[in-house]
Amino acid sequence: MIHYFNMENSLNDTFPGQQEGEKILSVITPHQSAFVLEYFKLVCVSLLILVGFISLQKISPIFITVGILFSLFTLIIGFFLYRSLHAKRIAYLTDRRLVRFEPSNVFVVNSRSLTWDNTLKVKTFPTNLLWRLKNIGTVIVHSKTTSTSVNSPDQVLLSNDDIVLKNVYYYKDLGNYIDKILYLYEHNSKELENIHPFVNKPKGQRY
Repeated sequence: MIHYFNMENSLNDTFPGQQEGEKILSVITPHQSAFVLEYFKLVCVSLLILVGFISLQKISPIFITVGILFSLFTLIIGFFLYRSLHAKRIAYLTDRRLVRFEPSNVFVVNSRSLTWDNTLKVKTFPTNLLWRLKNIGTVIVHSKTTSTSVNSPDQVLLSNDDIVLKNVYYYKDLGNYIDKILYLYEHNSKELENIHPFVNKPKGQRY
């Protein structure tokens, strides 16, 4: 999904359930690389389907035509399906909470909200080396209902109230930004009125 944050449009955005006077600080969408990877996997599946039908040509040559048509159909339908789901994965970081919208299918989009007074901590990590090099990773915002592992007290277990943001561009910087929000919310909430929105650009180019 695009670049994780579009500063030009975000400040004018609204979202379902937005509270009166609630200030949007960041609009978060998965990086475009996530969609490219998903579609690459779809292309591989389509090629396997095509090879499978071609292997049946000894039975009838019609299987080659059927395989080509079925593979193209899979690619086209899969493209629009992935693109639709990709566009609906979006989260809003505000001065009061984090709200995430996640589609369960093309027709249903589920929402989850976590207020800052119910937030415990933030964790960030890359899912693989390539994503790390591209500065793409996962941000987990843990709620205060999150528990720790019995075998390892340092290991934090996910709860149903936690919010997971995947394929985040500048994930470490976003995690630090959320940490800053939590600190201000606890120690000087009035300063949140003056906090700059988060922009997914290199440091020194964000304001």
